[in-house]
Amino acid sequence: MSLTEKISAHVDASAQRIAQTLCDLLAFPSVVKVDPREAGPGERDCQHYLQQRLMALGMDTDLWDPDGPALYLKYQGRPGANKGRTFEGRPNLGGTLSGSGGGRSLMLTGHIDVVPPGPAEHWHSDPFVPEIRNEAVYGRGAVDMKGGVACMLMAVELLQDLNVQLAGDVVFTTVVDEEIGGMGSLAMVDRGFKADAGIMTEPTANRIAPICHGILWARIILDGIGGHAELTPNSWDSSGPVDAVMLCRQMLDGLDVLNRRWQTQPDKNHPLMDLPNQIIVTQLKVGEHPASIAGRAEIVIDVQYLPAEKDEMGLGGKVKQEIEAHVAKVCALDPYLAKHPARVEWILDADCAEIPADHPFVSAFQQGVSDAALSPQLAGFGAHSDIGLPSTLGQTPTVNFGPGDPALSHQPNEHVPIADLVSCTKAIALTLVHWCGLAKEAGR
Repeated sequence: MSLTEKISAHVDASAQRIAQTLCDLLAFPSVVKVDPREAGPGERDCQHYLQQRLMALGMDTDLWDPDGPALYLKYQGRPGANKGRTFEGRPNLGGTLSGSGGGRSLMLTGHIDVVPPGPAEHWHSDPFVPEIRNEAVYGRGAVDMKGGVACMLMAVELLQDLNVQLAGDVVFTTVVDEEIGGMGSLAMVDRGFKADAGIMTEPTANRIAPICHGILWARIILDGIGGHAELTPNSWDSSGPVDAVMLCRQMLDGLDVLNRRWQTQPDKNHPLMDLPNQIIVTQLKVGEHPASIAGRAEIVIDVQYLPAEKDEMGLGGKVKQEIEAHVAKVCALDPYLAKHPARVEWILDADCAEIPADHPFVSAFQQGVSDAALSPQLAGFGAHSDIGLPSTLGQTPTVNFGPGDPALSHQPNEHVPIADLVSCTKAIALTLVHWCGLAKEAGR
């Protein structure tokens, strides 16, 4: 039996161990908070659990609370530098398993923070009491992305079971704050964690994704003039009330025009992406009282951009200017908004990256994926991930690859098939062998 066959068979036989590891991770309610001061102990406890697992594998570990304000001052205006993020009691974790020497290093990285589960009645079971049913693991974070974290941990553990000794180092990192801007990954890179290549185990349905979208969040503020709903007509000038609901409707129509235009623009499309860049309205806030004409409307949008659109700082400044110019055009068409234009406040800019398809690691990874009986075809990751930070700032070319349907991310009853976990673990384990190489004594 070849080494590839031995590894594949051992991973297949370890399906329940992999599933149980994921269940262990899901039991920690590591919910990220908009205000980090409101965070509970879930992120910390999950990292402590992982640290113990890494230490059992013989890894040198580093568990630390990043200094958010210091990072912001150091990297202000750069990807991942988000003002106001703090990390007391919310540590990052890194570990290194040293190889015998002479091989290439590989970083396995992911995040352990999850989004809130939403209304409890939308779940068939407690989101933080993981369940195995229908050959799948259920719980908040099963797809995004504790499933991937479980796979990368088990890939290293199962290789050790077989006494497979690698020539290159294995670097293991898990971060917090990915779901709210990526400052955890910035802290990880700043800490010095890097390698010759990297796998970020975001959910890609076990497809190699060497590109992801950048994400912009913005708030568009429209100020009307309030008034009594039954007694004052909409005058559409500054002499009387101006209904912010109507202004909001005009702006939504204008955003829809730009969004539809992007569908066919070459610079808003990429051959590996299933969808073009999009402008999605995610929040609306308008009105103060049932009997009052609304005096203000706020529209929150989520905007995607491609790596080719990044500005000189590695962010979405060019796309910001495009959005602002379009909002100004919409305002210019209305007599009131022409005099009282909308304001655009930028909330978040999360960068992106693209690893060339002909990069040596992509080829090695494709071989590992093929050996795991998966398709080596490349695909785009339509959502945002943190691969830009290790790839650019950390000079670690990193691709996305992980188990689960990404469309199930952030949904109630989030779940990942155990078969997907097994296949992902197998692909990572075999890629570690292909990329890092075997220790000389092990390769004889």
